[in-house]
Amino acid sequence: MRVLITGGTGTISRAVVARVLADGHDVAVLNRGNREPLPEGVDHLVGDVSDEAAYRAALGSREFDAVVQFVAFAPDQVERDLRVLDGRAGQYVLISSASTYTKPLPHHVITEDTPQANPYSQYARDKIACEDVLRGQDGGVRWTIVRPSHTYGERSLPVNLHFGSPWAVVQRMLDHKPVIVHGDGESLWTLTWNADFAVGLAGLLGHPDALGRAVHITSDESLTWNAVLRTIGEVAGAEPEFTHVSTPMLTALRPELEAGLTGDKASTVVFDNTLVKSLVPAFRADTSWRQGVERAWAWLAEHPDARRPDPEFDAFCDDVVRRVRAWA
Repeated sequence: MRVLITGGTGTISRAVVARVLADGHDVAVLNRGNREPLPEGVDHLVGDVSDEAAYRAALGSREFDAVVQFVAFAPDQVERDLRVLDGRAGQYVLISSASTYTKPLPHHVITEDTPQANPYSQYARDKIACEDVLRGQDGGVRWTIVRPSHTYGERSLPVNLHFGSPWAVVQRMLDHKPVIVHGDGESLWTLTWNADFAVGLAGLLGHPDALGRAVHITSDESLTWNAVLRTIGEVAGAEPEFTHVSTPMLTALRPELEAGLTGDKASTVVFDNTLVKSLVPAFRADTSWRQGVERAWAWLAEHPDARRPDPEFDAFCDDVVRRVRAWA
């Protein structure tokens, strides 16, 4: 197959590029050309998808069996894609988000039929609107919607909250400073290794039964936030001290945390991956959270420049801890 991937250098997209190449497909990547080099064998198209004329110029007369869109975040961007790709894409795969599922959740086990509505996250609402554009087509480009949830790789060690670099949370562990955990830390969360996700997505490309459907692709491993952060500490050689803080208090002190906490991480979520497994038998999220943390920690050890401090976040945490202790 001839596959076009937009972006191609992000946490998820670079793993997808590698997997689709490994599966023997012809891969083109469209981006602005200002980030890291792409793997050998990739046809690198340089252009800005936000500029429709530049987008069309970068594609030229090329046609693709599948296009995977990682960088559409608003409905007008999807509408632009449908104009540009009309007649030249056999399948359009929109990367949406599992944050689109309704909050608060009617049930903690999520299927693709779980309602979508998120009053706390503009990002999620925009992604829902993107999906609606595809569903509202009268004919046009055939589509598949893919919803990841907190997918990470060796360069990204996910945590529950941060402002800039997530390393700031790990640094607090290493400095023996209290780490903030929202709520009681016992809500369940799902973290998915990017190469595992890529197997699922690659298997949907060109799949006739994936057309006109939404599919989420996640790990089956559900962990409490206490366990997530404790595992990071164990791998880093530090025993974290937790300060549990209610989500309403955190969002009152820092309103921009509402989308990521109230609208996402504060909810217990367990994903039912029956659909993707039925469509892609090769999909198995075999990488455990501990294995992923160990790989990310090894990468961080070799890349000290990625261990960036975040003084603003550190000061915020210190202030919250002082408040909690004063009220105790």
